[in-house]
Amino acid sequence: SEKVKIPYRAAIIGVSGFGHTHYMDLMREAVDGNCKIVAATVINQTEEAEKCAKLKEMGAIIYTDYKEMLEAHKGEIDLCCVPTGISLHAPMSIDAMRAGANVFVEKPVAATIQEVARMKSAEQETGKFCAVGYQHIYQPNTRQVKEFILDGGIGKLRSIRVKGLWPRNENYYNRNNWAGSLKSGDHWVLDSPFNNALAHYLNLACFLAGETFGESAKVKGVKAELYRGNKIESADTASIKVYTTNDVEILFIVSHCTRSQDGPDFHIIGDEGSLDSKHDSWTGTGSNGEKVSFPTIENRNDFRKCIFESVKQRLLDENAFYCNLEIAGTQTLCANGAHESSPVHQLPSNICNRIPSDDDSFYTVVDGIDSAIEKCYDQGLMFSEIGLDWAVPGVYIELTGYNRFEGGRCL
Repeated sequence: SEKVKIPYRAAIIGVSGFGHTHYMDLMREAVDGNCKIVAATVINQTEEAEKCAKLKEMGAIIYTDYKEMLEAHKGEIDLCCVPTGISLHAPMSIDAMRAGANVFVEKPVAATIQEVARMKSAEQETGKFCAVGYQHIYQPNTRQVKEFILDGGIGKLRSIRVKGLWPRNENYYNRNNWAGSLKSGDHWVLDSPFNNALAHYLNLACFLAGETFGESAKVKGVKAELYRGNKIESADTASIKVYTTNDVEILFIVSHCTRSQDGPDFHIIGDEGSLDSKHDSWTGTGSNGEKVSFPTIENRNDFRKCIFESVKQRLLDENAFYCNLEIAGTQTLCANGAHESSPVHQLPSNICNRIPSDDDSFYTVVDGIDSAIEKCYDQGLMFSEIGLDWAVPGVYIELTGYNRFEGGRCL
């Protein structure tokens, strides 16, 4: 593909919801002289009048239809941001690549593994790349931790545990027409903590378990337990075990129905040392017995800058590291495998409490879920393995060669 010059030419599809974050990213990039925003698709221009005015002031043309934008600027966009709903990630990214643009798409990359395959095919067909917004992959301390593990810093990697207690209220599920859903119309969404709000951390666990720096672990199987306390279709609570070909066991245990907010935390175990993460910083004991630390970037604006610096470098150098479809697709494979392993079980009403929140909404809080997650995390076990009377074991799903999600136990 032809060489990109700085400032690169950028476009964006959507500026509301999480699109606001991408909008602010591009505005910062433009002010810093890294990009020129040439076009934007905004379907709610009255609601977003201020942003539209700012975009026009910077020379961008505003559209209501993204396909019209891509057609009008075919071959004239170096990077198209796609911060839209999960079911739109694949079709919009593919359309953008076919219009000559590289893509930065929000996580998760897609709902199903077959959509990821179509996105990979579009990359090969067009010579463009698709970077995915798993922000932790782009952080300096992630690189340091991964290299430390690969260098034998904790001996042979044995297991990775992740916990996330992230309460979300009814407003969270009412914010759009697909939150908490398995499908949006005829298209899979599979919205859940592990496939949306906390997907970053499932993706990061798989990446840290990878056998080389530029790849995630190769997943051979998944076992999951999926539950819902809220009145939604999909899961808001889950325990998932991921088994890799290099014999690393990943435990991922999360809920939006907790009383307290905590994590996501990591506990990584090697046969000669261990690492722990809290608030995105890492500490631990290496194989030589020495204490190690890998602090995070404190300024969240700099957190976002790291992403766009990496994407900019990829625009200039095809060998530059970024979160590619292979890395991001591993998380999608795990999410699909989880829904193959377990139906979404409705938690008993007598343990689900409706608690008022500050914004005139309500949280669903499940009795004992906070302590259950802590116990599972400490012991490396799933909900059913610590004897909870409502817990139902999932079945082991072999994922070697798995290439199509047809609904699993959602149906």
